[in-house]
Amino acid sequence: MDKKKLATILGYLGLIPFFSLTLIFFISNFNNYVIDVYLFYGNIILAFICGSQWSKILNSNILDNRSLLLTLSVCIPVFSFILDFFSNQDIKIAIHIILFFVINLIDKKIFYEPNNLWYLSLRKRLTFLVILTLVINLFAINSYRFL
Repeated sequence: MDKKKLATILGYLGLIPFFSLTLIFFISNFNNYVIDVYLFYGNIILAFICGSQWSKILNSNILDNRSLLLTLSVCIPVFSFILDFFSNQDIKIAIHIILFFVINLIDKKIFYEPNNLWYLSLRKRLTFLVILTLVINLFAINSYRFL
């Protein structure tokens, strides 16, 4: 199996917990524990993506702002982890939306080469779908409070 096909399969498999935990959140009558697990998984994925960015940034000689990009690739998952201890679920989800969007922007900066355009396209689709589940959960949490 070639790397593009494997990366695509693994990328979409990584979406399963985002969608299944969103569904379980509704089925469980909006159990907050489910959202905590969902956000924990989101933190793992943020760290994983930022780790791949770290590697790409370190191995590239053509990137401008390497120091800023390296700093961001470390600070994003650390910030997300710390956020878990000091904010409510609404803020956590809203920040996750922003962080997933920002790491997609970083990907566009560091992977923009003709042979990586397939990866950028994949990451764009995956990021959109993750943000979609985040938005659904954010609306669900706030809608449930008004019932």
